[in-house]
Amino acid sequence: MASTQSPLLLDPSIRDWVVLPMVAIMVLMNLMRHYAQISLQSKSPMDPKEVSQKQLLGRVSRLRTRGSRLLPADSFAARRAYFVAKEKGLLNQKVKKSGVNPMSNPATMMEGMKGNMLYMVPNMVMMGVISFFFSGFVLVKIPFPLTNRFKVMLQRGVDLETLDVSYVSSLSWYFLLMFGLRGFLRVILGEDPDSLDADRAMQMQMGMGGPGGPFDAPAAYKHEREELTMTAHNWVLEDVELNLLGPKAVARVQRAADRPAAARKPGVRVKKIKRVVKKA
Repeated sequence: MASTQSPLLLDPSIRDWVVLPMVAIMVLMNLMRHYAQISLQSKSPMDPKEVSQKQLLGRVSRLRTRGSRLLPADSFAARRAYFVAKEKGLLNQKVKKSGVNPMSNPATMMEGMKGNMLYMVPNMVMMGVISFFFSGFVLVKIPFPLTNRFKVMLQRGVDLETLDVSYVSSLSWYFLLMFGLRGFLRVILGEDPDSLDADRAMQMQMGMGGPGGPFDAPAAYKHEREELTMTAHNWVLEDVELNLLGPKAVARVQRAADRPAAARKPGVRVKKIKRVVKKA
């Protein structure tokens, strides 16, 4: 139920000295984590065949998620047949499972530990800093009513039973930024900065080479082949020109299409105009 209490008046200084600095700190922390992870990666050589197989799976995933919406029906059907055709489809080729187990390689295990440390340590430090400097702050107000079930999630560190649920505390604002800035960072960096992203976790489970086992190419091929086969085509760019021009242009084009072509009168000759070129 929506609260009937009078709204609180938040000091504008909270926006300038707490909300915006927290956003800037979170962005800078994620950028530093991303580039630190790149600098700490080892330059160990990779199997060219395994790299080619993973790139093929990436192409199929992009066709399934983006191509089904941005490509015309004929183009999408041709590309899908190129991958999932029974005899000549690339995903129906027989591939072998990688025999190299990452758990037997100490360098690979160290890479996993570095990634976990780069993810856990900054978050623990940031939680401690925010709890120490910004504890007890009520920062923002959500512009729509919420039920009392959201009180625990949005008002961490503020123990006031009479406070409206739509107000967000500093610690809850930190968690909202931690998960809400993924799209913004993906636009800046051109890729997913979070190593624990749900899409990557799903790919690891499907055999894309998680830290617990080798790259299972047959299982990954089978999964992508089934997903691409069941993908429905929905072209979102159909008549996009008419939609951008507005309803008046759509109506004008429709009237022009419904208008019958002018009949040519019999016995009427069309004179040809010859271009005369003057000689110098």
